[in-house]
Amino acid sequence: MTYKSSLPQVALGMVNRLRRRHLLDGVRLSFHRSDSGLEVVRVDDKTLEEFLYENTGMVLYLHGIKPAKESWHQINGLSRPIYNAVTIELCKYLPYLPFFDKNQLYRSLGIKIGRNTTIAPRVQFDYFHPELIEIGDNCIIGDGARIWTHDYGPDYFMVGKVVIGNNVLVGSESVIWPSTIGNNVRINFGAFVYGMTVPANATVLGRERSRYEVDK
Repeated sequence: MTYKSSLPQVALGMVNRLRRRHLLDGVRLSFHRSDSGLEVVRVDDKTLEEFLYENTGMVLYLHGIKPAKESWHQINGLSRPIYNAVTIELCKYLPYLPFFDKNQLYRSLGIKIGRNTTIAPRVQFDYFHPELIEIGDNCIIGDGARIWTHDYGPDYFMVGKVVIGNNVLVGSESVIWPSTIGNNVRINFGAFVYGMTVPANATVLGRERSRYEVDK
């Protein structure tokens, strides 16, 4: 299975799914939570692509969509999230074996995982767009950590990239939404990382949203 891993490609896929279902009326694209943005139904494909590729933010918002319980499959498809979910749930409890590296299963979903990186049990990756997750070399993702590439609001759907550098420790029960995390970062137990750019050599404090300390 081939995955489109850039954010503009993912966005084009979402728009095309809505277009096939005639659900684009009132839908707007933006790179911020404000509901202003590009009214998709009024633009051609070329204008849409230019808008997406010229704005290189880490997140993208779809405004004016139906409630989450109705729109999740309209936006993201049905069969692929189900396949992703089955594979991710299997990997939560599948150990690393001498003859099998379970990172290969994660990579089959489009997740980029570097060398010598360990994914602990019960790690929750995003079902909808795991292909937007990048993890570098020599990382440890702790037990029960959650890495999400999407979020829902009352009338919007947000999708974005999670980029984790090399030699990063993600503590158990941490939650990471679209963010960029530099090399040699330590994310403490239970930390909450949302929309952050964490510099190299920082420590993200547990149970905090936007605080970090940089080693001198």
